[in-house]
Amino acid sequence: MLKKLPQIIFFLFLAITLVFIFWQEPINYLQQFVVDNSILSIGVFIFLMFLSTVFAPLTVLPMVPFVALFLGSFNTAVYSIIGWTIGSMVAFWIARHLGKPFLLKLVSEKDIIKYHKYVPQDIKFWWVVFLRMIIPVDILSYIVGLLTDLKAWKYFFATLIGVIPFSFIFSYGYEIVFLKNIPALILSTVFVVAILLSVWYFKDKGRI
Repeated sequence: MLKKLPQIIFFLFLAITLVFIFWQEPINYLQQFVVDNSILSIGVFIFLMFLSTVFAPLTVLPMVPFVALFLGSFNTAVYSIIGWTIGSMVAFWIARHLGKPFLLKLVSEKDIIKYHKYVPQDIKFWWVVFLRMIIPVDILSYIVGLLTDLKAWKYFFATLIGVIPFSFIFSYGYEIVFLKNIPALILSTVFVVAILLSVWYFKDKGRI
């Protein structure tokens, strides 16, 4: 995920910029639609975040900064957290109660093997929080549910904490990239650097 992050951000905001330059009328229409159908728009967005967590091939991450332009950056972050957390718990439940045969219909065995080495059976709460920030939400939920003894309530709070930082970073992404929110830029930069240093540290220790 971290290796692809710069490319994702670049192409995402390139697309947003082009849309705003060449497609202003549809943008105005969408803004008015969201205002007139705010509850529906929020519900659809949360549902899409939920689906992207349960069904591994599906991703809506690139649309988060775009949605923030209509729903507001802070609100979009909150809705992202809700959708991702609910989806993570459903994925965790599927893996825990339906087992590997059903799970392989939703995620590839190759991905399970790839990330399994990071997830010990007696996984600790704060390690889950950290992994939540560097491993795709769907894959981690399935692996923790399938291969560990972690209680569901602990996984819920670890997920809730773990998805908060990047939910805000992506929701404020447009403001960050175009320097419209300097505090958000500074905080995001500090956080990303801290994550990269943590990854380097744990990789050096053989944990990842």
